[in-house]
Amino acid sequence: MTFLPVDGNGLVSPKDLREALRDDTIFVSVMAVNNEIGAVEPIAELAEITHSFKKDILFHTDAIQAYGKIPIFPGRMGIDLMSVSGHKLNAPKGSGFLYIRDKLSMKPLIYGGGQQKDRRSGTENVPAIAGLGTAVRAFFSNADAIRETMYKRKEQLIKAMEDVPGATVNAVFAAENAPLAERVRRTAPHIVSVSFAGVRSEVLLHALAEKGVYVSSGSACSSNHPAISGTLSAIGVAKELLDSTLRFSFSAATTEEEIDFAAAALRELVPVLSRYRRG
Repeated sequence: MTFLPVDGNGLVSPKDLREALRDDTIFVSVMAVNNEIGAVEPIAELAEITHSFKKDILFHTDAIQAYGKIPIFPGRMGIDLMSVSGHKLNAPKGSGFLYIRDKLSMKPLIYGGGQQKDRRSGTENVPAIAGLGTAVRAFFSNADAIRETMYKRKEQLIKAMEDVPGATVNAVFAAENAPLAERVRRTAPHIVSVSFAGVRSEVLLHALAEKGVYVSSGSACSSNHPAISGTLSAIGVAKELLDSTLRFSFSAATTEEEIDFAAAALRELVPVLSRYRRG
């Protein structure tokens, strides 16, 4: 198994992928949107490189944080397999689907009753499936407007961080000479990663929660995730900031007032908590 590095914005290099492919490569998997920093990977280009090297290599993308948040078209983008989770679209937890390219044959891991066209046997959760379908239809009936609303909230939050002492926003192409709105729209619309110098993330997280602002200190995918994020280390976040980073996420329901409230709470808390940092 080969793992590829990422740059400071969390992006996989097409050149690195090309050089990593081997004659015995059978499967390539790339997360479409990183769940900690909101990096959007060049999926179409990576899929093209994969299939150009060897057409029968399967290209899979984990689109759990991407589906609905960014435009993603499996057929056009050369995606063979795409996994999606329903709860990211307000569907019931535990629902989801796997996109499988037409004419792609797959052997089931679970045999038995022949459900889901013999691909996965077992009693189907009909209410969750129906809820997923309803959620997808509702979201995509107004997807462009929803994305634009989230991008505006993200830009608003990032601008507000300029007034928070020691705050650094991660993975927004800060080194490039382009307007913030343009740089923000090269990332996912619903995730912001911010490091706060001199303040432990867990301390700040709980202080914010007491004010009614709920954020996370990393991925929610595991209750036992490591204290130091591999993602932050991979993009080159300074060692002293690895334990001082929070992940903000929001939806189209997040209001301007809520962003302002969160920013005000950070302006109040960060200077105070930084006085009590560990030596």
